[in-house]
Amino acid sequence: MIPRKAFSIRLGWLGSPRIRNLNIRWSSTTPTVEGTSSPAPAKPAGSDSSAPSRDPVQLYDHLVETGVMKNDPYQRGVLQSMEQMYLNLKMYQPPEISANSSGNGGFFSKLFGKKSTGPLPPKGIYLYGDVGCGKTTLMDMFYRTIPSHLTKRRIHFHQFIQDVHKRNFHLHQLHGQDFDAAPKIADEIASEANVLCFDEFQVIDVADAMILRRLFDILMSPSHGTVLFATSNRAPDQLYENGIQRQSFIPAIELLKARNEVVYLKSPTDYRKIERESQGTYFFPPENKSLDDVRQAATNHIDNWFKLFADTGDVEWDRDLHIWGRPVRIPKSVKGRVAQFTFDELCNKPLSAADYLEITSNFPAIVLSDIPLMSVRQIDVTRRFITFLDAAYESHALLAVTAEKPFEHLFNDSVPGLSEELSRDVDSDADFLLESNMFSGDEEKFAFARALSRLKQMSSKEWHQTSSLNFD
Repeated sequence: MIPRKAFSIRLGWLGSPRIRNLNIRWSSTTPTVEGTSSPAPAKPAGSDSSAPSRDPVQLYDHLVETGVMKNDPYQRGVLQSMEQMYLNLKMYQPPEISANSSGNGGFFSKLFGKKSTGPLPPKGIYLYGDVGCGKTTLMDMFYRTIPSHLTKRRIHFHQFIQDVHKRNFHLHQLHGQDFDAAPKIADEIASEANVLCFDEFQVIDVADAMILRRLFDILMSPSHGTVLFATSNRAPDQLYENGIQRQSFIPAIELLKARNEVVYLKSPTDYRKIERESQGTYFFPPENKSLDDVRQAATNHIDNWFKLFADTGDVEWDRDLHIWGRPVRIPKSVKGRVAQFTFDELCNKPLSAADYLEITSNFPAIVLSDIPLMSVRQIDVTRRFITFLDAAYESHALLAVTAEKPFEHLFNDSVPGLSEELSRDVDSDADFLLESNMFSGDEEKFAFARALSRLKQMSSKEWHQTSSLNFD
């Protein structure tokens, strides 16, 4: 385990134990995870690395005409900003950056390192809005139109943060804990991509907040010239709201607002929850019954889906998946296809976001049994469950589960007023979570609302038909 160091304005404090495991290589379109057989999946709209032939408006029109997207007036309202960013990028000549532009991180490097001189890079876009309104789709569409003379990276924000911590850990192993890693990490990132596309930008941890402040200050300076396109559920001024030492993060928020056009996608539609034919991968007991009351049916559900996902592969029991030399136990699996866990095995263990990303990168299908009712008093377990769902969604994993209740009714507690909140009809809308007292912080509310939206999409036949898992 990587110990968390006492943090300061420099990066010597990095190495949070919750993000210690991911080992990412950056490729031409998307990062890959070392130890896996395939790249970390990107959204289809962002996976095209060929030279763009259309600008954002032309591409949107084409996707609507061919039935890939539905014409949405709210999304069209964002296209003007995307078009302007595209035109600015066509004319942009970024500074030349090497992986060691800022020197070796020592005293003289800090004193005489590369200065932030020259013209500012073009403004990027910070696109925020409610869950499922099409932010990621628009970002991935824009990714395809980025002019071919620029390098680009599209990455989920969870993965980006973990990669930064990994780089920091290795640099401190090489150079000692007093090494100022921020300039070196910024050099590496800027040399790999002129345009960074972040999906699901969020800040929930003081360590992440401090490193982002330092990195953004370097990356978006004239010397490095990195241009950002980010999606988020939160407006910039709401990032890291009520967080520890938030005042120290305010400069990063102001920089985000100064170097990006902040655009609100005010769409009433959650595209993930549009009714789609279900694949039948989720099993819930009938009303007034528990999983124990229907145990045989629940067991059959899990066994049948495991067999389908496994195909003809050999079943392994209690396999260890080694992540940075630390074993993570996989109770039942077929290599390269499916892993099976109970909820207790997956969410009651001290696993991190990086662990879940590594699991879903190695196994394109996950079978998860016995998801219980959850309590607001079990916030760590709840956060792990949400983090796992984020990893599964971002990896485009297939998910088969058994749970005590449908997901939108999983929370049960004796907290005054909570039962009334839970009794509301939320089958078609998780927005009530944003005003509830079910979580201690706003970020968890947004995260769970996002998870409910994604679970709806992941249960559809359409999701399964676009999986990388071959059932032949």
